[in-house]
Amino acid sequence: MFSIWALVGFILVVSILRRAYRIYAAIQSLRGVPVYYILVDPLTPLANLLPNGRWNPGVYQAWNESATLYTSRNTNVILYIPLLYGDIALHCASPDALRTVLNDAFLFTKPRKVLGLDFMGPNLVASTGEQWRRHRKITAPTFDNQTYMNVWEVTAGLYHQMLESEAWKTGDQHYFPAFNTFTTRLALLVIAACGFNMHLRWDESPTRESLSNPIDTTIIIVSTSLLEKMVLPNWVFRLPIEGLRRMKIAFDDFQKFLDDEVSAKKLELKNDVHFDGSISDSNKTVFGRVVAASQQEGTKGLDQREIIGNLFIFLFAGHETTAHTLVVTLAMLALNPGEQERVYQHIKSVLGDSEPKFDDYGALAPVLHCFYEALRLYPAAFLMGRVATADTMISASGLLPSSDTLAIPKNTEIVLDMIGASRHEETYANATAYLPRRWESSSDAATAAIDSFLGFSTGPRVCLGKKFATVEAVCFLTHVLRDWKVFVKFEKGETAEGWQKRMLNPILGATLKTGDVPLLLTRRSAFEA
Repeated sequence: MFSIWALVGFILVVSILRRAYRIYAAIQSLRGVPVYYILVDPLTPLANLLPNGRWNPGVYQAWNESATLYTSRNTNVILYIPLLYGDIALHCASPDALRTVLNDAFLFTKPRKVLGLDFMGPNLVASTGEQWRRHRKITAPTFDNQTYMNVWEVTAGLYHQMLESEAWKTGDQHYFPAFNTFTTRLALLVIAACGFNMHLRWDESPTRESLSNPIDTTIIIVSTSLLEKMVLPNWVFRLPIEGLRRMKIAFDDFQKFLDDEVSAKKLELKNDVHFDGSISDSNKTVFGRVVAASQQEGTKGLDQREIIGNLFIFLFAGHETTAHTLVVTLAMLALNPGEQERVYQHIKSVLGDSEPKFDDYGALAPVLHCFYEALRLYPAAFLMGRVATADTMISASGLLPSSDTLAIPKNTEIVLDMIGASRHEETYANATAYLPRRWESSSDAATAAIDSFLGFSTGPRVCLGKKFATVEAVCFLTHVLRDWKVFVKFEKGETAEGWQKRMLNPILGATLKTGDVPLLLTRRSAFEA
């Protein structure tokens, strides 16, 4: 009669043999790909709990070893094989190969483990196949020129309100230990206005009286951290830990708020849709348009949870990445005063004595290039996952040590290493340097570089909020750089490279971001006086 330990031993042996077979099959099907043996999948929570090292590199390996991880193996793809736990995956850092994968959303689909952004409800980002097509059809038209004009006007207004606040209104020089507090507030208030028609002043806190439906200030503050909830299992929030309890309360309250807002908007739109299908200007926000478009689709429209899921993704999950890239842009310009002066002179040549207008957006391309370059060096979406739905081939220069072509078997998991791709020396000359001019399209090399830009993804699943973010960024950066010269404070003997490594060392979670970024701003007029 078998004992319980014999049964356990039998199950263990079977598990080991199954895993050994999977490893053998993966190596055989992807011959020629350099193999990296590890203990656990770096994209699993378990990897974060174990000490990092050679056998458990974790997600930070993508940043810490970006200069050598692939080049030392003379490759652009590495087969990561977890010996104990997790999925076998092909990590890729070739921009050309990444574009191939991202340009076919049906041949390379998102794996389940990276679709966790549906905790607020099904949405465009966390869907695949026909469901994704339906979400895209309904949500894409909400991002149009009228929305972008509104983004510019709101951003400009908030900038001037910021200058009137207590921290800014006195003196010609200001040192801010955490300038990202300003960019975070800006991005949140722009989304509140352009997304929900909540026009809060810079120094105004969200209160029950200032919004159409009751909402607690904590919800707005904590909502930025709700994105992290996707990496935590539900049972974690039942632990007797105060921070987790508050996050769960904020999450539940915020979800109820959105549910109430959507229900109220549906009733409002029943009386607002005109004979030609148009709606009033007060409802021409992203929020109003998503609800209206869903209603016009009838039974094919988005249901309540799907509307809530998309609103959260568009309006809240995205604002933190914009805020982060804005502060990194200013920091990099402070570290590169020649580039800052060049962009300032261009702004002056475009604006003269006039205020920046939305019509100037196209002429202010060098400002956009500064934002692009910061996003290249510090990509918010630093890792992306895909799964091949059929046997296929991908080709790219230097893909493998002995070949530029790789056969990808069906069900192969691919991790798109955006850090490695964005610092790819064959694509970006002097890849670790901050060179905004690389995005100018006056040469074949620059055109190739901008074609390979992956900061907002590419292909059919390119970020819908791309222009929303870039209009906001160009408007804010133009105002700041027109009026202020940006500096950093070095420690004794510190170089620009040392400051960058110390202050812009990223935090890798649901997205890539930095901690507090200190900046010193001096009025341009003080230099010209």
